[in-house]
Amino acid sequence: LGAAARTMSNLVLEYINAQNRPFNAQNIADALGRHGIKKGMAQKHLDSLTEKGEIAVEVGGKSQVWYKVQDPDGVLPDDVLKEMEADKKIKAARLAELNGDVAKRKARMMQMAKQLTTKQMNIKIEQLTSENAKMEEKLVPMRASKGTSVSASEMKKMEDEFVKNVELWGTRRRNFNDALGTIMDSTGQTKKKLGDELGFEWDDEKATEKLDTYKKTVDTIKRKRAIEARQKKFKRMVA
Repeated sequence: LGAAARTMSNLVLEYINAQNRPFNAQNIADALGRHGIKKGMAQKHLDSLTEKGEIAVEVGGKSQVWYKVQDPDGVLPDDVLKEMEADKKIKAARLAELNGDVAKRKARMMQMAKQLTTKQMNIKIEQLTSENAKMEEKLVPMRASKGTSVSASEMKKMEDEFVKNVELWGTRRRNFNDALGTIMDSTGQTKKKLGDELGFEWDDEKATEKLDTYKKTVDTIKRKRAIEARQKKFKRMVA
């Protein structure tokens, strides 16, 4: 080989030894192409280095892979490798155990960070004590008053009257809106314009919210009545 060829051959050898991993001819060409080494030339240098025993080759079918010649003195005995592998598994298990312990400690610290400090707890206690005192003051006249007792029959009458009025309110409101919608469709007038001309007074949002709240109370009363009716029926059956 000429001086230039020997230089390129040495360059290939140095690269393979430095990287210490398998290469094919195209890998070498890609890595050293800037030095003028193409795939064909890389193949020649690899074959030459193999013949000299400076690199090793592994042949699989049509493919060839070259790699650094490994130093036999640098290879550990099987028993040493097995011992190292066993030690590695023990240390990996210990590491997993320690990682789990660290995770638990982090979770505990995060939980503690969310809790109030002693100073914050004292401030909160003072605040709640003040609020409790104000509420107690409001309860004084209520506790002093004897109040008026209401019998079960009187409560039922009041509930019946309440249910009747709420349902009547809802029915009248619904009938009015249906009639108003028919008039608006036939005249083409808007709700506001028609209301201004006829002098209607509309329920505000608060009144609408009250009706919705009252309807929920009516539903509660009806459910209670249904439960009471089932209980009475059951008592008659077992009597």
